Amino acid sequence: LTGALGLGTIFILLLMGFLFESFVLPLSVLPSIPLSFVGVYWFLYITGENIDGLAGIGMVLLIGVVVNNAIVLIDFVNGARGQGLSRTEAIVQAGKLRFRPIMMTALTTVGGMIPLAFAEPTGEGIPYGPFGKTLVGGMITSTVLTLLVVPVMYTFLDDLREAGVTWWARLRAMGRRGG
Repeated sequence: LTGALGLGTIFILLLMGFLFESFVLPLSVLPSIPLSFVGVYWFLYITGENIDGLAGIGMVLLIGVVVNNAIVLIDFVNGARGQGLSRTEAIVQAGKLRFRPIMMTALTTVGGMIPLAFAEPTGEGIPYGPFGKTLVGGMITSTVLTLLVVPVMYTFLDDLREAGVTWWARLRAMGRRGG
């Protein structure tokens, strides 16, 4: 499962790199993954569950579900910046306009998983509770923390990208003057 978590993260990063046409900005989405695992461990601990195979499968599934909220936020920021808004204005607009859809998506996912999370084992004796609790705990924390951490990471990485572009332009200018 550790390998599946790693490969899932790599595939998501590559896919976002192609979609955002940048390999720096998708890194702003990645913090939402470990933030979701904080909620997984917290929720499983509070409910007295152990991490078993189904909880591990839930964590692999959670990677794809959790980055959805961050992608919606970053895509909106990029679109707003493309229309001429400054970075700060775009981030504030994204927070205001995408908050409700992000919360609705998260709450419907959590609401749909609650019966599974607290259901008794089926006739075959397979306990699906850890699977459901993994998704519930992960979605709750990642949604709340994603709305705070992803814009901060986006700002940091955008500053880093701009510094790299400036540095590269200076390096090329020095090369032309020297050659």
